[in-house]
Amino acid sequence: MASVNASKVRNVGILGHGGAGKTMLIEHILHKAGKTNRIGKIADGSTVGDYLDEEKERQQTICMKLMNVEWQGSRIHLVDHPGYVDFLGEVAASAPLLDGVIIVVDASTGVQVGTDNAFKYTEKHGTPRAFFVNKLDRDNTDFDSVVTQIQQNYGQQCVPLAIPVGKADSLSAVVDILSGENAEVADQIEEMKAQMVDVVAESDDELLEQYFEAGELTPEQFAQGLQKGITSGKIVPIIAGSVEKELGIEELLGIIARSFPSPLDRKFVAKNPAGEDEEIAVSADGPFIGQVFRSIVDPFVGQLTLFRVISGTLKSDSDFYNATTQTKERTGKIFMLCGKEQEQVAEAGPGDLAAMTKLKNTHFGDTIGAAGTKIEMPKIVLPDSMVKLAIVPKSRGDEDKIGEALNRLAEEDPTFSHYRDADTKEHVVRGMGDLQLEILLNRMKRKYGVDCETQTPKVAFKETIKRQAEAQGKHKKQTGGHGQYGDVHLRVKPNQRGAGYEFIDSIVGGVVPKQYIPHVDKGCQDALAKGVIAGYPVVDTIVELYFGSYHDVDSSEMAFKIAASMAIRKAIKDARPCLLEPIMEIAITIPEEFMGDVNGDLNSRRGRILGMEPAGPGRQCIRATVPEAEVLRYSTDLRSMTGGRGTHAIKFSNYDEVPEHVAQQIVAAYEKEKESGD
Repeated sequence: MASVNASKVRNVGILGHGGAGKTMLIEHILHKAGKTNRIGKIADGSTVGDYLDEEKERQQTICMKLMNVEWQGSRIHLVDHPGYVDFLGEVAASAPLLDGVIIVVDASTGVQVGTDNAFKYTEKHGTPRAFFVNKLDRDNTDFDSVVTQIQQNYGQQCVPLAIPVGKADSLSAVVDILSGENAEVADQIEEMKAQMVDVVAESDDELLEQYFEAGELTPEQFAQGLQKGITSGKIVPIIAGSVEKELGIEELLGIIARSFPSPLDRKFVAKNPAGEDEEIAVSADGPFIGQVFRSIVDPFVGQLTLFRVISGTLKSDSDFYNATTQTKERTGKIFMLCGKEQEQVAEAGPGDLAAMTKLKNTHFGDTIGAAGTKIEMPKIVLPDSMVKLAIVPKSRGDEDKIGEALNRLAEEDPTFSHYRDADTKEHVVRGMGDLQLEILLNRMKRKYGVDCETQTPKVAFKETIKRQAEAQGKHKKQTGGHGQYGDVHLRVKPNQRGAGYEFIDSIVGGVVPKQYIPHVDKGCQDALAKGVIAGYPVVDTIVELYFGSYHDVDSSEMAFKIAASMAIRKAIKDARPCLLEPIMEIAITIPEEFMGDVNGDLNSRRGRILGMEPAGPGRQCIRATVPEAEVLRYSTDLRSMTGGRGTHAIKFSNYDEVPEHVAQQIVAAYEKEKESGD
């Protein structure tokens, strides 16, 4: 691949709701630019982008893909993204490093959840963007209606720049309102230009001043102001099109090549060793700086590390420095990717999205650079993974392999993680949604031969007591030779919530010899850990050893440990034991129209609403506390209630007593399980 001047490089994310036509848009772009000699189809699994087995089976994109084309002297890197919420982490991972974004909208459905998410990320990172209104050849579609909907949701700075000629089956062309001519829409073009004058003027202070003085903009001022507004992200063009009829694609490529910023136009701010902001001077000749945004495990070449060159040039088979891990690395080969095809290149310059092989200590989000690099790029912030499942390997032989397989999955998808829950003793996986977890676990079976069963995770209930009680535990057993004898009197009482376990030695007169007292303590702790009423650990309890007796010959450490266990179980049962459950603090952000449904649902889950606050135009954030047992599947339920437009963040708050009627059900289930086990 020939080298290209950095001013001619563009990297563009293709975003939008699932099914809007992103993958096929890229397919047609690749064909129009001469990158491919045929147009693939999603139905037969022949597209450049969706090449994974899971994507072919489900006929949807599940991982971001890199493609690149040459268009009118520019090198355009294209990043195809999944559109469904389960894979939002793919968008978050690349969004900070993109110089432009195309948001694809299905004209037959209009603005959807994926549209909102795409626009949200472009707003967050200040990324220039354009809308591509696809499928205008379909029945019952209307470009003007979609434009109105986009403007209502995202502002009047969203303006049509290429409009359709005809509707549905009669759609015959797309006309650029600046350079195109068509008698059918001539009046409409002039009307749109007139409507856009205010938007163009307001995008630039100098232009606005000229507009106020002259009362109008010259055609040259209008055209230059429009291009500058698009480059800065202050104006968002809307392009009409139909991928099926190959309409609007050239206009879209023209916007990308002509109006989207080059890497040299971007401002990147990193942190120096003192923690201060430091702007990077972007140039092809400066020191190399880059950032990793994904890893892929390729069956033929091994792990591919995807990165964006921010400044400077990285050459193949050269050394570089990982500023995050503070280790030296060697590039190996550098590739430009087009789907699964890898084209080896000699170097990668500013704005290039490329891949390296055989890196040992470089991972997602790491800053890489020339030797001596002291600055670090901001961490790439991913959405919180809220869906949890407990997993168990189907085969005992897979128990040793499961950890390594899960680690490899987590390396490829940083929104996926796994851990061993110390309280429930379960192996838990976390992800963005059920679909994502299902696909990843299927991939684990296919790639690594590890098959798992999944279930809803257990809740880490605990037990405690409400009042003081006393009990004696005597372990006396006579056998041939030495017998066993241990006798203790224990007093239990509640400790402060969260204070844990406390043991008090109140023995006087040596009625329990000192060498046995630590074993009394150990016997108490062992018994409390196993629970008394429902098998959950007993917490926040003070245990006092105040009396006992011993035998000169038969007493032993084990005898006193057993006696303590017997006494503690008796005392706990007399001390009004109760169950505690984890209470979570939840923040739910939703459009205002869903407030009633979500509040009512929280009340049905034993939630306690703490307050509400605005969270942007037309959105509210509800803050509440709710038992963890009631929100184990909340991510799925919230999506269902809000049409996918609701998000939530959740964290542990405290433990609180389980209501009596709920506790009875938990205890009954424990007793039933215990009986079946016996």
